[in-house]
Amino acid sequence: MEVTSPITLKFSILLILLFAFEVRETLSSFFVPSRVTVTIINNIQPSSGTGTEMTLRCKSDDNDLGDHTILWGSSYEFSFKPSADPFKVTLFFCSFIWPQDPRRHYLDVYDQKNDKEEYLKWEINVNGGCLNGNYENCARWTGIKLMDADNTSN
Repeated sequence: MEVTSPITLKFSILLILLFAFEVRETLSSFFVPSRVTVTIINNIQPSSGTGTEMTLRCKSDDNDLGDHTILWGSSYEFSFKPSADPFKVTLFFCSFIWPQDPRRHYLDVYDQKNDKEEYLKWEINVNGGCLNGNYENCARWTGIKLMDADNTSN
């Protein structure tokens, strides 16, 4: 039985690791969209039946897109590149407020574990949001919090 030198063994392990990382990057490019675009449409109509403006704030672990006020019937859009790391998934959630409700409403608008589409269009209403114009595919708010007196709760 031939004994392998420690240098050869270390070099072989290094080559295997480099090859594994290269395969992982190549495979992830087949399964992860290059970019995802999320469009959010304001369809908030409080009990008065009249459309109203809303302010939204979208975040992920790495990005805070800031506050954006959207008039009724208008939209806000953002794009990003999902994680190629199989151990870290991208999740974007947004919070929504409007003048007739003193609460902040939360909705996950992209979850890499479940969403495989490159384009997601959310129509936001007082109960949550409907995805891609399919009114049978509506999600209720994932959370609702009463805002503090300074309106600073994110």
